[in-house]
Amino acid sequence: MAIKFKIKKNYFQDALRLMRISKSLREMEGVKNAVAVMATGKAKFALVDAGLMAPEIKDAGGSDLVMVVEAQSEEAAKQALSNMEELVLAGVSQGKKESPNILNQEIQAINIGLESFKEALEAQGVKVVHVNWKVPAEGDMKLINLLKKMY
Repeated sequence: MAIKFKIKKNYFQDALRLMRISKSLREMEGVKNAVAVMATGKAKFALVDAGLMAPEIKDAGGSDLVMVVEAQSEEAAKQALSNMEELVLAGVSQGKKESPNILNQEIQAINIGLESFKEALEAQGVKVVHVNWKVPAEGDMKLINLLKKMY
């Protein structure tokens, strides 16, 4: 088995997108494991747990992108890591081409709590979805603590 990795300093990426990229790489022939994550403490702990930690990754910060691939051969690992990087970069360039012009879009809002906020937005012509939120357990701390244990 061969492990290859790459760190991109200060290269923030969306975690859900990175999970999708990782999953698609794990489906490649010859790839045992593939992970693209931001180098947070929890992510580094998961890399250690998966046997994918390298000393250089330990020094990476939370804003650094870490890409790690474990494959059956050096060549397969190298190719998978290259593919992973291409997928990450494709999303960045694609995002630049397709970034929405939000200043000319219709405003839509979700209002949670005070209905007067919803009414004020509606008076300005804003589409609003109102969520009738209330304090959990009507503020009863004993009941709130029981609910926390269930969560």
